[in-house]
This record gives sequence, C-alpha cells and structure tokens, in this order.
Amino acid sequence: MAVRAALACAAAVGLLTVAVLRGWTGGVDGPVSRAAVAAALRSPAVTTGWQVLEQVTQPVWFHTAGVLALIAVFGRGRRRDALAALAAGAAAVAVSPLVKTLVDRPRPALEAGLTTAGGGSYPSGHALASATVVLYVLILLLPPAADRARRWRRWAVGAVVLLVVGVDRVWLGAHWPSDVLAGWLFAGLLVATATAVAHRRPGPGTRPSPP
Repeated sequence: MAVRAALACAAAVGLLTVAVLRGWTGGVDGPVSRAAVAAALRSPAVTTGWQVLEQVTQPVWFHTAGVLALIAVFGRGRRRDALAALAAGAAAVAVSPLVKTLVDRPRPALEAGLTTAGGGSYPSGHALASATVVLYVLILLLPPAADRARRWRRWAVGAVVLLVVGVDRVWLGAHWPSDVLAGWLFAGLLVATATAVAHRRPGPGTRPSPP
C-alpha cells in the first residue's frame, strides 16, 4: 500500500512539475490567485486573521511539533516508526528550498504587500511542512484507531488543517494553487516512502531488524 502510494505521488509530482515549468497550469493558477488576492484586499479584517495564521503555521512550528511527537513515540519503544517520521521530516526540510531554487518560480502577488514570504514559489513550504507532519503523525505516530469512525475523525481533522494552510497561502498571494498542491504531493511521497521502508518485510533468510 505505502509503495503504491509513493509511486503515485512521485508520478503526480513529476507531471505537475512539468506542467508548471511549461506554463500549463496558468489557466487555473492565474484566475484563482487574482480572485483570492482581490478578495483579500477588499477584506482587510479577514486578511489580518490570515496573516496571523501565516506566522503561526510557519514550517518551523510544524516541524517542532512533529519532533516532539516522534520523541514521545520513540520513548515508548516504537523506534522504527519514530525514525521513519524523522526521516520524512528531514527530507521535507531539504526538499523545499532545493526544489524552490531549481524551479525558481515567481510568487503570484508580493506587490500586494499581504505576505512576508520571499524566495521561490514552487512548492509551498507551508503546505509541504504541514502535510508532512500531519501525515506522519496520522500514519506512523498515532496508535491504530479502534474503529472506523475514529479513523475518519482523525483524517478529517488533518484535512481541515491542510486545507486552512493551503487557503492561507493563496489568499495572501504567497503561492499559486499548484504550489500548494505540489507541497501536499511531495509530503505524500516522503511519508509514503518512509512508511514503506519502515514497514518492509525482511526477505527470505534475513533476520528481522529490531523495532
């Protein structure tokens, strides 16, 4: 399951990156971004709230919370899952600036003065960090849910967090919608890969590694 998810995310990331580099996403990115920034400029009180959210959802805060969670899990003996989560988080920290530099995509509306963001636009660092931490907490760190309803509630809360962060980035003109989508897909790729490695089965004649 995790291997298939990693392959699907890798394919989606590749296709989306090509589409962004060739300008194929402009038909959606442009109108959505312009509408969002125009709405932000018309609603200064609402926009102030999104600007506060921009600061409290900085990648450093998500990664800090994630590290605290994986330390707690590691201390309870689930070392393999904790190390997999750590690997996914470390990869996210490295991937974001690297891809931003390689793609070198301009941000949509810095001239509007709504955001403190700088540097390249693709992918969204906020979206990548938040999705990486949310996914590895849900998949690797939380104990299995006792029933389906609880699983759905967990995933619903995670989805709301990611959606709010994504809307914030587009509303303030910090990112194009495809930047946010790319952040989510990169996070899916990293967490699925880490999960597949952590939960791989030993081959014939191989002694299982300690947890």
